[in-house]
Amino acid sequence: MVGGMIRGMQPFLAALVVLAGADSAAAAVGAWGQGQRAEARIVAAGIGADGTLNAGVEIGLPYGWHTYWRTPGDAGVAPTIDFSASGNLGPAAVSFPVPTRLDDGFSVTNVYKANVVLPVNAAVIDRSRPVDLVARLAIGVCSDVCVPDTIEARLTIPAGENDAAAAATLADAGKAVPGAAQPGVFALAAIARTGGTEGRPVFRVTGTVPDAGNATMFVEGPEGWAAYTPDYQPGNQADGGKDAWTVQFDRLGAHTPIAGAAFRFTIVSGDRA
Repeated sequence: MVGGMIRGMQPFLAALVVLAGADSAAAAVGAWGQGQRAEARIVAAGIGADGTLNAGVEIGLPYGWHTYWRTPGDAGVAPTIDFSASGNLGPAAVSFPVPTRLDDGFSVTNVYKANVVLPVNAAVIDRSRPVDLVARLAIGVCSDVCVPDTIEARLTIPAGENDAAAAATLADAGKAVPGAAQPGVFALAAIARTGGTEGRPVFRVTGTVPDAGNATMFVEGPEGWAAYTPDYQPGNQADGGKDAWTVQFDRLGAHTPIAGAAFRFTIVSGDRA
């Protein structure tokens, strides 16, 4: 699976400031739920005509602290968000904006700092009734020390009401979420194993990426596979002039075989991902 997108990633903090001061903010933004270090709240634009809820979970972090992307990296805790206590809500899908790679000299992790909004889309069971949206988060939060944090955020979204400021905030958050590749312009083309051991196999990935030498690649493998930071290598004739990366995995504790393994790649180049 190849992740890549021609979407601009524009900051959405300004939109959040506008939202906080809007007259209808009480209906569009829930109260902050408090954890040990982090906090979280619900932002909701409303229920669309197709019966889909447009919302997001905003996580706030103190200065100097961070939390983790869906795949943390060498260390950290993958976040979980449970919506099962919600009312009038079908299965919910959470999207993750691109993270920042953090190398502290001991491990390389994929993190969010300050505030981040995770867009949420879900089918509403009965669009004529309100949705009681409850999000229960279990996340890792780190600075000089790391702590597990559990937070509950909730908001009731009335039927038939939509909030333009919340919609703008969620649209900006969505711009930071990677989407589909654009073949021949911003996409990966192939992956093949080139060496390593059974416990630490090495793969070569090729594709076409704008400003590839300065792009950042995040790699997710099967369960139990930990990817090292990819090593960029300029394309050569053997690669058909395509950009190339070498990726090594540590799979010493994995049970998934190498043959047939599936991978997800997220690439950030400039303001696109």
